[in-house]
Amino acid sequence: MTFVKAAFAASLAFGLMATSAMAGPIYTFSVSEGTQPSNVGIITLTQSGLDVTVGVDLLPGYGFINTGGPHTPFAFNLAGTGALTIAWTTPVNGIYASGVFSLNTGGGDNTPYGTFGIAVDSTANNGSGAGYFGDLLFTLSRVGGLDTNDFVRNADSDPIVGGSYFSADLSDGSNTGAQAWADRTTCTVNCGGPGPDPIPEPATLALFGAGLAGLGALRLRRRAKA
Repeated sequence: MTFVKAAFAASLAFGLMATSAMAGPIYTFSVSEGTQPSNVGIITLTQSGLDVTVGVDLLPGYGFINTGGPHTPFAFNLAGTGALTIAWTTPVNGIYASGVFSLNTGGGDNTPYGTFGIAVDSTANNGSGAGYFGDLLFTLSRVGGLDTNDFVRNADSDPIVGGSYFSADLSDGSNTGAQAWADRTTCTVNCGGPGPDPIPEPATLALFGAGLAGLGALRLRRRAKA
């Protein structure tokens, strides 16, 4: 194999390693059911290297609240284990006028849609007056990595047979109640997801550099023999 062919093959192999450590597709969830309209919000999952960026885009005039019930502002289920952390983009640091959002790995309920393993809680008081009327954008990180395929339905719950991927406690300013998203769509082209392009792991970049260095040494050795 010539040097040029060898270099190209090595670059391609290391490039694939660098970009596919976690390669979950972009998923969108646009249909929901509950107290609010079925098109009240679109949830987007985007792979961001070893992390997953979650965007929740609600219709204008709708927001996340605490109303008891028990209800939690936002909840979902994850397959697998490992310490989970959250980094907030919107609202900044999870802080808004009435409270602070935080990650609760103990989970939460959103009656009648059942119990979820992970919840986003809020320190705000109950009711629409203390709600957060805006969109959510945050990135989840897990020891060992997190993939968009790790987001799964919760256990079978009435009225959605088969369970739901996400649930939320929402308000339109007066009418409040739980909402659930049970169907997902794979997006592959021009998806407009909220997350950045995947970032190669430092270790993978080091392997890539080592491969190029090795090819360079091989080329010098051949020149010396010639």
